[in-house]
Amino acid sequence: MGAGKSTVGRGLAERVGVTFVDLDSAIGDVPAIFAAEGESGFRARERAALARLVAGSGVIALGGGTLVDTRNRTVLEGWTVVVLMAPRDVLADRVGAGEGRPLAAQLDRLLAERADVWARCGPLVQTGGRDIAAVIDEVLSLCRTNA
Repeated sequence: MGAGKSTVGRGLAERVGVTFVDLDSAIGDVPAIFAAEGESGFRARERAALARLVAGSGVIALGGGTLVDTRNRTVLEGWTVVVLMAPRDVLADRVGAGEGRPLAAQLDRLLAERADVWARCGPLVQTGGRDIAAVIDEVLSLCRTNA
């Protein structure tokens, strides 16, 4: 949430000439889903959308909670996963009031709960205060190394 996954993913896909999909966009209207079905309903939709997307190729920007579910990590086996992160204050500035982000008010709790999972899923790339092109260069290098 606010680490730059969509921006970096879109730029990476353009650079290498592949498709880009933001998982949240593939799921649908995230705030409406949270309002109608809660987080559990959203996570079920997230699992289904991810399973469809990994059948193809390209760059997928995952949501911050996607990797918490072991079923999603299993589906992503064989894919290179790079975790984007920024300092907490940068994330809070980028998220702002949390418009369209149902879990924004829980940023501190989510960071604490997810940190260990993210560290096990792939290399961490810091995005805070960095030029987007430099972040894309680093992610591309990691993808080539892990391919």
